[in-house]
Amino acid sequence: MFSVSQIAALLIRYSLLLALSCGYVLAGAQVPPVQGKVELTLPAGASAKKANEFLATLKPATTLQALENGNDLLLEFPSIAAAGPVKFKVVSTMPRTDGLWLLSLSQQPESGASLFAALTLEPSALPEATLLLTLRNTQTILLVARAGGKYYGLLREIKIGQPTTIPMPQ
Repeated sequence: MFSVSQIAALLIRYSLLLALSCGYVLAGAQVPPVQGKVELTLPAGASAKKANEFLATLKPATTLQALENGNDLLLEFPSIAAAGPVKFKVVSTMPRTDGLWLLSLSQQPESGASLFAALTLEPSALPEATLLLTLRNTQTILLVARAGGKYYGLLREIKIGQPTTIPMPQ
């Protein structure tokens, strides 16, 4: 007969083997990044024109179509927010990240800029920032990072709703 501790040890070993065979990864293990270009499927109302104009000014210049897949980027924000200040967190886990840019791909007025934020980083800096941006409309957001001389991109959308007031019962 097996003791309770032996059964528990066997269950842990078998569950670990099962988890590894199903593709789960233990915390701390390295996962190779997915290589390839970002597939930009822009939602209705999104435009790449001003973003491409901005990306052409970077050294070296790039375009939306040339961005590598940004699996090692984190862009954290609420999926739905009220119009006004919205907190964004941007993080790159790629070594040698020396630049982060946050762009809007949503239609802007002719005088409107597509650039929300630009961060130039020293090699020893932690590539992480928290930003507070004031948004009035739903936006398609693009996070671009430069690491090791290559550009990476991550595309997300934030829906902006108009705050409503609920009348208090009398």
